[in-house]
Amino acid sequence: MTFTVTRLLPSAHSLDEFIARRWLIVGYVALLTGLFWLDDTSSYTKLYYGLMAAPALIALIVRPRYWLIVLREPVILAFLALAAWLLLSLLWTSSEDDPSGLAKRPIYVFMMFAACAIIALKNQDHLLKALRFAAMLASLAALVGLAMFLSGPEQDRMIGTGALSNPLLSSHVFGFFCTYWVAVWLTDRDCPSWLSIIFTIPLLAAVLATGSRTPLMAMALTSFWMVALAGRRALYLVAAVIITVIAGIVLMPEILLQRGLSFRPELWSDAIRQASDHFWIGHGYGAEFGFDIAELGFTLTDPHNVQLAVLLELGIVGLALWLLMYLLAFFRCLSQQHHASLQLASALVVYGLAAGLTEGSNFLSRPNENWFLIWIPLSLITAISISLRQEAPRSRTLSRSQLNELLQTARIIEEDGHGVKVAELTDGNYLKLFRRKRMVSSALWSPPSRRFADNAKQLQSLGVAAPLIDCFVRVPAAKLDGIIYRPLPGDTLRNRWRSLGDEEREEDIRQFGTFLGQLHQLGVYFRSLHLGNVLMQPNGRLALIDVADMTIAQHALSPWKRRRNLTHMLRYSEDSHWLTVQHISALASGYADQCGQPAARKLEQRLRTISHSAS
Repeated sequence: MTFTVTRLLPSAHSLDEFIARRWLIVGYVALLTGLFWLDDTSSYTKLYYGLMAAPALIALIVRPRYWLIVLREPVILAFLALAAWLLLSLLWTSSEDDPSGLAKRPIYVFMMFAACAIIALKNQDHLLKALRFAAMLASLAALVGLAMFLSGPEQDRMIGTGALSNPLLSSHVFGFFCTYWVAVWLTDRDCPSWLSIIFTIPLLAAVLATGSRTPLMAMALTSFWMVALAGRRALYLVAAVIITVIAGIVLMPEILLQRGLSFRPELWSDAIRQASDHFWIGHGYGAEFGFDIAELGFTLTDPHNVQLAVLLELGIVGLALWLLMYLLAFFRCLSQQHHASLQLASALVVYGLAAGLTEGSNFLSRPNENWFLIWIPLSLITAISISLRQEAPRSRTLSRSQLNELLQTARIIEEDGHGVKVAELTDGNYLKLFRRKRMVSSALWSPPSRRFADNAKQLQSLGVAAPLIDCFVRVPAAKLDGIIYRPLPGDTLRNRWRSLGDEEREEDIRQFGTFLGQLHQLGVYFRSLHLGNVLMQPNGRLALIDVADMTIAQHALSPWKRRRNLTHMLRYSEDSHWLTVQHISALASGYADQCGQPAARKLEQRLRTISHSAS
């Protein structure tokens, strides 16, 4: 039997699968945890080269289409623009380091972006599970570090295990993973709350033991960001951060208070003064600086602010590109804010950005502790963003004449003074059009058509029937965006109940009460919930339609939102009569099946109050 060389070598597909589903995942976990168990940062850097940078490069060579996908991501394009300006600054830098060594550093970061994107493109869940596994190991490492700190020679501040050699740098890593578990508690409905709390406690204790105030400040700012994304539940996080800070001041006042502001204002003032000498183009990447603080009696080389470091080395041009990278990341998070994975990733980005306000200067380096503040969070958010873009329905751009031609043969379902809102096309699909009503609106970063599609997909993942999306539609000339979707079969509850007798309607309303309770328990807050937007399908299941005006939380709705949802639901007099007068007991009985008798009694009491108010 003869063998050819090609039969001995793996195919491009099998090599790509091995890299994306095995090699890079092992490398990602090693990158996230290596500082805890390696002896020094040099070994940590080599580990990254072998387990992430090298396989990512091989995958890019084997599958050239990865280049096309990765280079469409706005955050990565902003980073490449920053890297180009950084390389150009080597022409005027005063750095004594080898220019070729400095020029390699953007490549290391780009390979981090590419590696995470490749994992997510194959399976986003694999990337998130690898991060969770690493976060579990980090909690274990924090416990080991605390045990060594408490049982070893007396030290003022905890350092940690492995290659961790400085309390401040250790706090970056512990704070990163502590923020991760807090974000999991806020965003992941599948992870029990007690589990995330258990893993948070040793990491928070480790942060306090390092004596660094930077992670506490960063987590406090992150908690306010999460209030905007995760809603009222994040207020518990704000309260927890406040309690933690107070506890730290009471238990360790000498560490948290005696250092005051650590000469930060004087240091930043001197940094701004030096930056003004080369305000536009900076002193060049790798340039070294000295900051004279009279009270200290010696010279510092670190501005203790990442943004100031960028301004010093790359000038206002470089800082603008740096901030653009973050603005694009946050814009993406706001436009897809209901995605739990993006909420989690954004929390880590905010943590790193906030921590960089008072610490750090080496913004583009070989892999080290500073990567947990900058490049690891940014690469996670871009990987998830790229994965979501690939999963999104296709998009069609139409001219005004093409839209009119499409509507000529369509059956108009709904329209207003501005034009058509919903139309049934000749192929049976529905076209729903959205108009931006105000100049400044959330539609600028979160178009209703995208919300419709994302909500429909998320409802389906929760087991709630919703329309199936075919494609997006854009009509730039008419300032319209829309969506084409496959309608669900069935009839609205309002139409159906008009033709039913009292007994049949009673049974239907009990089923609707169960469905309403299910939505509330799943965290679905459907502002347009009324009987014209709930469908009874031929198989007897209830479904939701017109789902653009909706938010889906990671936890059950609060009593306040449940009451408000009822108010929206009863705006129509016919609906209100059925639900608050004629069949109120059936509705409450069905609701109790999902939410329990106490919640059902509150529902019934609220319905009777609304009914009396209307009377």
